[in-house]
Amino acid sequence: MDLFQIELMKLKRQKIWILVLIGPIMGTFLGSFNYTSSLDILSKSDTNEWYQLWNQVTFFYGLFLFPILSGIYAIFLCRTDHLTGGWKQLFSLPVKREKVFSSKLFLLVLLLLITQMTQFLLFIVVGNLLGLQDNLNLTFFLKAVINGWIAIFPIAIFQLMLAIKTKSFMFSLSLNVLFTFLSLVMMVVGLEQYYLWTLPSIAMASPTETGLSHSLSYFYALVFTLSLILYIWGKKTINKNEECL
Repeated sequence: MDLFQIELMKLKRQKIWILVLIGPIMGTFLGSFNYTSSLDILSKSDTNEWYQLWNQVTFFYGLFLFPILSGIYAIFLCRTDHLTGGWKQLFSLPVKREKVFSSKLFLLVLLLLITQMTQFLLFIVVGNLLGLQDNLNLTFFLKAVINGWIAIFPIAIFQLMLAIKTKSFMFSLSLNVLFTFLSLVMMVVGLEQYYLWTLPSIAMASPTETGLSHSLSYFYALVFTLSLILYIWGKKTINKNEECL
């Protein structure tokens, strides 16, 4: 049995799949409620109805729920290892420690992709239930979903490193929530384009909202460079980490 299968089995016991549904459901519900509550104002705009609904959903989901979920997933990926001495078992296997880090990270980004696709499907379902009449630009929304997923990479790697190093789940969660809500401060001072926790929301923004101020090439270069740096740092951290043993 390989490391990925071991990590998958541990997650199944923790029923993390419930969170994969709860996060998108909450984001869709809050966004839809805000949309229907503001119809008097929104109906006066010529903006595509699907974009209007998307703006409301991604405000709650992309800016708050998605980054927080990535940290919760990371905590769950390391929870069993911290509580049951799983680190000793993992590191006793004939595999390199960095492969343990890589397998957890692969599962983490996979969970985040499934979460994104769940959010997208719920958005489409709710939009149809609300009877939106404008054209649905599926190409844009699929690109937005993928860009939002890519934007979460450096955050996910950092949070996995934190979850590995920290036995206190509340500390990891609290720090993640703090960084997430600092996004509002960064938006006020105009630094949201350079703050990691706002990137998923910005990457998913509709054409009617303030999205990426730079080109997609710059966005990809920034995200993948930061992800690579954090990934290398994470592998070195787990090789030197004895506190989690």
